[in-house]
Amino acid sequence: MDVYEFGPFHLDVERLLLVHEGEPVALGPKVVETLLALVEHPGEVLAKAMLLDRIWPEGFVEEANLAQNIYVLRKTLRARWAADAIETVPRRGYRFTAPVHRLERAALAEAPVVAHAVPAAPVTAATDIHRQPARRLPSMRWIAAAASAVAILAASFVLLASVVTHRANAGDMISDNGARLYQIGRYYWNLRSRDGVEKSLSYFAQVIDSDPKSARGYAALAEANATMGNYRYGSQTPAVYFARARGYAEKALLLDPNSAEAHAALGLIALNDKNMPKAMSELQHAIALDPGYGPAREWYGIGLVGEGQLRTGFAELKRAADLDPLSVATTAWLGSTAYYDRHFHDAITYSQQALELSPQRTDALMTIGEAYEAEGNITRAIEVFKQYASSSAYAHAEGSALLAHAYAIAHRYAEARAELAYARAHSRDVEQADLAIAAAALGDRSVAFALLRRMRTHATWMAISHDPRFDSLRDDAEFRQLAQESA
Repeated sequence: MDVYEFGPFHLDVERLLLVHEGEPVALGPKVVETLLALVEHPGEVLAKAMLLDRIWPEGFVEEANLAQNIYVLRKTLRARWAADAIETVPRRGYRFTAPVHRLERAALAEAPVVAHAVPAAPVTAATDIHRQPARRLPSMRWIAAAASAVAILAASFVLLASVVTHRANAGDMISDNGARLYQIGRYYWNLRSRDGVEKSLSYFAQVIDSDPKSARGYAALAEANATMGNYRYGSQTPAVYFARARGYAEKALLLDPNSAEAHAALGLIALNDKNMPKAMSELQHAIALDPGYGPAREWYGIGLVGEGQLRTGFAELKRAADLDPLSVATTAWLGSTAYYDRHFHDAITYSQQALELSPQRTDALMTIGEAYEAEGNITRAIEVFKQYASSSAYAHAEGSALLAHAYAIAHRYAEARAELAYARAHSRDVEQADLAIAAAALGDRSVAFALLRRMRTHATWMAISHDPRFDSLRDDAEFRQLAQESA
């Protein structure tokens, strides 16, 4: 059977395995099949329709799945090879541009592949208790990607199943049936939709039935229940789901004190409780136990960002994204963190990548719009905010608040006041900080400070202290006093 060589890689056709310098690269079969189709015809433009027919002969797949595979391949290759090997040919397809050599399998006999465990990383970060977007630092408001994840990832089950397999502790043995049920549950949990997380609960319960002495099912149920609480899913109150999550995590740790998942779940619960010392301690311990466990790194990064440690938080989020290129929420958090750290070009780039992975991840539009606004491109910012405002009924009011600020600094005052009036009339769906800064931009500083006085939590003011939009208020004595009182 053929083996293809290009750059520092070998592609084993029979095993659908990409190897880099003797070690396997963690890619799902559909992604490898995409790469194989390209390297079999180097220099040729392969039409998208042809690739879709070859890689998904079963049909029922969207072009977005192919684009997602190409994105993952590019990121994977670039991380290990200083070459842009895959070219997009507009309106036609894709072409593999690097030299490719076909080898006999025997040529690799002297360099056997070592089957290392694959560092894992289930998808996305935690969620948003009040359904607010991931860009908001104030109260760890994380958003569910919901239908977008279902639409984009449903055709990628095998890919995600391979990605979420992280290093298990040697003492935590699990049967083949339990492992299968566990991976199906992880797939559904990664969707972060209501149906997905609820289905994951069922599968993780079956893992416990199959392997009652393994910590794996209990730890997974802990994370899934914490997700139910964070997203406000289900018929119970968030407190009920968090209590269940804590109970399952403690049971997992009785069975396996070195369960990284269980410690990560306790960290997520502590984040929700705003118990930052506990959260950071648990998440650090989870990372020490399993450096390849993506959710622990992601939640740890979010905690750092929430504490104002933007640079270190960004670095941790970047590690989580490197572990799992398909993590939409991690990529979105990278965008919002870059915005607060005033790297506006990076904020736009990461947020656009999040949208490429999940077009329904519309909260990324807010980061893009604010970054354009901070760069002085107000026209483009207004276009993006309009796009966000029209993305859903829920987003309309928040989009109006963002538009009010953009119109005001563009001296389009009538439009600004109209948008602000709408946003204030629907204030339950709007971040109060956005109402405040829009009012300030219109000269209504008394209204702005009345709203700011209501926001006295440390986390809220940590966000405001880094938000470029509030630069115009930083020299105000009342603003400084409020910031000091909330520190």
